[in-house]
Formats: sequence, C-alpha cells, structure tokens
Amino acid sequence: MIHMDLTSSYNYCLDLFKLHAKSFYFASRYLIPEEQRAVAALYGFCRLTDDFADEVDLPKKQIEEELNILEEIATRLYEGEIFEHPLLRAFGHAITHYKIPLKYLQELIAGARMDIYLTEIQTVNELDKYCYHVASTIGIMMCHIWKSVEPTTLERAADLGHAMQLSNILRDIAEDYDNGRIYIPVETRREFNVDISDFENRRVSLNFQHLLQHEIARARSLYARAELGLKNLPTRAVFTVKVAGRVYAEIMTEIEKMKYQVFKRRAVVPKWKKFWMAYKLSREYKREKKESERLSLNQSITESNT
Repeated sequence: MIHMDLTSSYNYCLDLFKLHAKSFYFASRYLIPEEQRAVAALYGFCRLTDDFADEVDLPKKQIEEELNILEEIATRLYEGEIFEHPLLRAFGHAITHYKIPLKYLQELIAGARMDIYLTEIQTVNELDKYCYHVASTIGIMMCHIWKSVEPTTLERAADLGHAMQLSNILRDIAEDYDNGRIYIPVETRREFNVDISDFENRRVSLNFQHLLQHEIARARSLYARAELGLKNLPTRAVFTVKVAGRVYAEIMTEIEKMKYQVFKRRAVVPKWKKFWMAYKLSREYKREKKESERLSLNQSITESNT
C-alpha cells in the first residue's frame, strides 16, 4: 500500500461514503468538514465490519478469525498506532481525536460475531441486544464526534440505531431467510401464531401481517423517542440525524404500501423521495438556523445594553 497522508486518507473515506451511502452522505453536508470526514471514516469502518459478517460463502471459522484480527486492529488504533491503509489511517485519527471509547468498537464487532452462527433469534431481549451491538453503538459513536455525550443523549442515539436496525430487519426478511437467518424472534412469532412454514412458503398470512404491524409500531415508538435527544445535539447535526432517521422510517411506510408482502419484493424508498425529504428538512434547518442566529444577536445586544 502506497503511503497516503491524512487528508488523502479522509478523502478516500469520503469517496466511499458518497458512493455507498448517498442519502446519508447528502444528510451530512451541513456538518463542518472535520465532522463529515470523521463520520465518513466511521461509516467505512462499520461497513468493513458488516462486510465480514455478511461473507456467507466463507467458512464460519475464517470469518471469526477475521473479526478477531479486526478487533485487534481496533485496539491498536485506539492505542495510537498508525496504519498505511487509508481507511484505517483516517479512522484511527478520528477515534483518538474525538475520544471515541474502545468499548463501542468492541461491541460493534461483537454484534458482527453474533451473525456468524445466528439462524434464529429466540427472544425480544435477544433481538434488542443484537440491535444495540450492530446499530446503537454507531449512533453513540457519532455523538462523540459531535461532543454530545450526556447519558440521556446517548440513550436517545441508541434508540435511533435500534429503530433503524428494526427497519432493516423488516425490509430484509426474505433476503435474510434465504441466507439462513430469521431475526424476528421465535417468542414474537409464537405470540402472533406465525409458523416457520410461512417463511418456507414465502407467505404473508393475516397473522404475519399483524406481526409486521406490531414490529412497525415498536420501531416507530423508538424513532419518536429518539427525536427527544435532538435538542442536545449541535444544530448542524440535527439535520443529519433527522434525514437519516426519517429516510429509514420511510421503509416501513413502503412496507405498508405494498400490503406487507415482504416476500414478493424488497421495500425501497425511491431516490426522489429521499432527496425530497432531505430538501424539505434542509429548508427547515436553514429557517431554524436563521432564527437561532437572530435570537443570539438579540441576546448579545441586550447584554451589551445592560
């Protein structure tokens, strides 16, 4: 690997970010450049971790060994070691500069490990734990980039990650089943009298529909709770979080529109809708920023006159 300086390494991450996460990249455009670069590096590391877990054609033992290596690399990055690979070089700088605790990287990788041998999730608690590891940890690490680390803010960030992962699970039911995994807990399926034969026959029965409605309601409750944490974030970060959260939440609206037929096609939010939602939120962001600046100016004038 040819040596790359830090700026080039971050640019490498930004190119990956723009290519593979277009709507999230768009959502990050109001962040200051340093924060956007750090978010891009975080995205790159999370994608790398996820790619290992999704290597379904590799022997499970080999995937486990690769994740062990990745965890060792994370520890060495945290200790300040500089790697030549641009992604690792940039991410190493980001985690030390923004003081992202190592435990969240370890928990993220532990979530990827859960996927190696997973065939069925048994309980709701087990599902919630899985969502925390693979998604909530990412929201918490982003809060560290924004220096918003109050306990309640981190809890709300965890709620958003949880909600987004549930949206992913509902969208990918058919694909996950084809890969030998069912994330809807056995406990929940029993409660709604949904049998494994519904998956085998790719059939959405009335009971299955009720189950999906239940999970959608649960995710929407988490999205609503997550928005309570926005008040503690910098204004520029609020736009990013709102766009990401609302685009993901729209996946469930698409599932409803297709009458819950998750085995017939994958629910996808059209590109035009993503950008329309982002455009509306950007106008809202600009209005709120202008109002905030006006109030700040008035306060300064008042204080200077006293």
